[in-house]
Amino acid sequence: MQTWRLTFALGIATALIAGLPSAARAQSPSPTPTVTITPTITPTPSPSGSPTPTPSITPSPSTTPSPSITPTPSTTPSPSITPTPSVTPTINPSATPTPTPSGETLLNISTRARAETGDNVLIGGFILGNGSTLKPVVVRALGPSLGARGVVSPLLDPSLQLFNSSGQIIASNNDWMTDPNAQQVIDSGLAPTDPREAAVFTTLAAGAYTVVVPGIDGTQNIALVEVYDVDSINLPLLLNISTRGFVDTGEGMMIAGVIVGGTVPKTLVVRGLGPSLAGAVGNPLPNPTVTIFDSFGFAIGSNDDWQNDPNASTIATLNLAPTNTLEAATLVTVAPGSYTAILSDATGNTGIGLVEIYNVTQ
Repeated sequence: MQTWRLTFALGIATALIAGLPSAARAQSPSPTPTVTITPTITPTPSPSGSPTPTPSITPSPSTTPSPSITPTPSTTPSPSITPTPSVTPTINPSATPTPTPSGETLLNISTRARAETGDNVLIGGFILGNGSTLKPVVVRALGPSLGARGVVSPLLDPSLQLFNSSGQIIASNNDWMTDPNAQQVIDSGLAPTDPREAAVFTTLAAGAYTVVVPGIDGTQNIALVEVYDVDSINLPLLLNISTRGFVDTGEGMMIAGVIVGGTVPKTLVVRGLGPSLAGAVGNPLPNPTVTIFDSFGFAIGSNDDWQNDPNASTIATLNLAPTNTLEAATLVTVAPGSYTAILSDATGNTGIGLVEIYNVTQ
């Protein structure tokens, strides 16, 4: 089962590395913040007995950087591009896995980062594995509501596009109340608080999927992309998150959140990639570093260069060793609950990075 999951997870990671046309960004150092996780709403409980997903795991830096210009949200920008499918995940499971017990999985995945244009659009990938039935999910892209939680420069009019593994668009939305299944979004307890934010309710078969959140170049573009399993009692299950985007400093650092379900501890591998994206993107993050925080804001794991991690040999055995020694990877065992992983550059640089969270529980 472990081998199957990892092959699935590596499929979506490879997909995201495939990338979009190149673009470049300037460099600007900034200190790494301490994270405080602030949930926004509590969705309707799932009947599985596992922890209820808490939307919008949005860590806020304890020291909020002061931009030279504070944007005033007097206008609502529209995405400057409509991205074409940027990845085509290929899934080749090496074995037929034994289904994971209900609720013993990841219940929610989310990533906050800058949503720009070209290579720098925010791209979230996820895998649904185990099971042959359709899975109801809610996919969201938030922006304006982040301002109420201390984000200085939120994207004021987020939109999203959902692609399958063949690169076909299967759902899209700009303002969530216009979605054909808006009532199901409400019934799930996951309706965004701002009408300009995007959300879709859909049912998906097992497979790999990509969510693209386009934005605008400049400063006012911090967005949050989220995927929720609204029926955690049944298969298929969420297996991993892989998100690619522009990693900045300060509040523009990439923040990946995950809710671990079930009743027993889970083993996760968290990776931060950058140099290995060279050739696929024009401005890869040069020296990625990741830090994992629990729901109380305490750091429970971190890594700069993956070979220095205490569990480096295990990461290699799991076939999750990054291909570049400057990239980050760490293995942690965690109790059910909410966790976040912050991806930044060890030397304060900026660039396109990829953050991944794998469930490698035996």
